[in-house]
Amino acid sequence: MLRKIDILQFEPLIWNAAVGKKAVYITTSYPEEECWLQMNNFPDEPLWTLHYQENSIDIEDTPVTWKVNYRNK
Repeated sequence: MLRKIDILQFEPLIWNAAVGKKAVYITTSYPEEECWLQMNNFPDEPLWTLHYQENSIDIEDTPVTWKVNYRNK
């Protein structure tokens, strides 16, 4: 059975850099405290860790249904 965190990888989500949090991205589709995306130290670690409620999973590649608006340096 698929969990909600697994299904999120197939949803068309737009991720924006969280204000005041380094390497954290949030989506307006879910509350920030419930769902966020952490950019890791790639290539030594998986590119992303997706957090949803009490669960987290590592993601090697950005899902094609996602749009990540990367932070401007």
